Amino acid sequence: MAVGPLSAQEAEQASELDRVLAMHHEARGGLEKLRSIQTARASGTMLVQGMEAPFTIHMRRPNQVRVEGDFGGMALIQAFDGQQAWGQQPGQPRPAVVEGELAAVQAADAALGSPWFEYTELGYQVELAGREEIESGEAWKLVVTAPGGVTQQVFIGADDGLEKKRVYQTDFGFGMEEATTRFEDYREIDGLMLAHRQVLESSMGEMPLTLVSFEINPEMDSDIFFMPGQMADASLGLDDVVSRYRNSRGASAAEVQTLSAGGTVVIAGFEVPMTVAFARPDSFRIDIDMQGLAMIIAYDGEMAWNVSPMSGVIEPTALPQETIGALGILSDFLWGRLADSEESGFEASLAGIEQVERDEAYRLDITTADGEARSVHLGGEDFRERRVVFNGSFLGSTGEIEVTIGDYMDAGGLMVPGRIRIAVEGLVVAELRIQEAEAGAEVDPASFTMPAPADPETPGPAP
Repeated sequence: MAVGPLSAQEAEQASELDRVLAMHHEARGGLEKLRSIQTARASGTMLVQGMEAPFTIHMRRPNQVRVEGDFGGMALIQAFDGQQAWGQQPGQPRPAVVEGELAAVQAADAALGSPWFEYTELGYQVELAGREEIESGEAWKLVVTAPGGVTQQVFIGADDGLEKKRVYQTDFGFGMEEATTRFEDYREIDGLMLAHRQVLESSMGEMPLTLVSFEINPEMDSDIFFMPGQMADASLGLDDVVSRYRNSRGASAAEVQTLSAGGTVVIAGFEVPMTVAFARPDSFRIDIDMQGLAMIIAYDGEMAWNVSPMSGVIEPTALPQETIGALGILSDFLWGRLADSEESGFEASLAGIEQVERDEAYRLDITTADGEARSVHLGGEDFRERRVVFNGSFLGSTGEIEVTIGDYMDAGGLMVPGRIRIAVEGLVVAELRIQEAEAGAEVDPASFTMPAPADPETPGPAP
């Protein structure tokens, strides 16, 4: 599309907008100061229908925000993690995703309400709509449209360049409505001008917010902006947890004898095609296409072996005995060995509740029939394996091995993980990403057994 030159009036309006924004940025502390802010934390009190409640606001570049309020011991949370809005209303048992129009509003607020917003952020449109007389005096009126289409009116003081009022749409639980926030009592904090009093006006009346403290660039855990995952029940005992684990696998899980699956594996910095096959009780085989070179890792229930041309192993080669524990664990969680702990020779104890990524999980300390110690974490709500930790060896690395499991899918009654990440001493060495799986697939039992060298006179590398 060809764009012609601006008319004289349009050029004058654009120039006037630039002057207003420059005045506003300078009044707030200057662009250098605004651009130096990576995180911010504010706390204070809000007055809602006669009840004073403490609140805290966490903000992190570019557009993450979390607002928390405490209403007599009941939590109010509104948050945006950069992509998804979520929240928790007082009295709700747990947080929930916010969708639709309100989600777009929270996304717009996350950027526009941050102390570093410059009005020239990517995707935002700003229009100068003249000057108006408002409660605090004459002000420039800006119409700001977020990428999601949400429009807000921002009023900048004609005398001091500070934001005086904002008009927007929001939902207080009764449907979308227009609300207004007035910004008052500006004070300097570390070179930044901040309104220490904000008055929210809506159909619910006035809700004054008083700022007590404000920190610029405090250390901040990025996880707080994301909606919490599963929540565990501390009242459950070991038998309850194991029973629910068994039920979570589905009634037909025990009937599945074989499984084949396809996807990719990330290894040595490459994401390459992969197929896997499993057969009860312990056999499995992983075939990886390393850019035309065939890599195999397999276990027949007694011997683990591999082919790895990139490591110089071009003939099927037995793997060290200590590798078997690390490889055999894949079969353990696939077939739900923990559900039959007596038959499998496992001894288990419930060690409490711990965090796995953003989920609470039950930690079980396990001792296998071979005397190997493991910690197994089961999801707090779905009771499926989320993490297994033990000492062993994998792909030439030895130390503490952590297997993280997630993104389960239902394959003919068997819950199959779509993601298996393996780390040794904190370093991720492989991640399996399963995209499709077939339970009860035809699998050749001989494929799990290490074949003899191609030429008997030229044996493969020694184990």
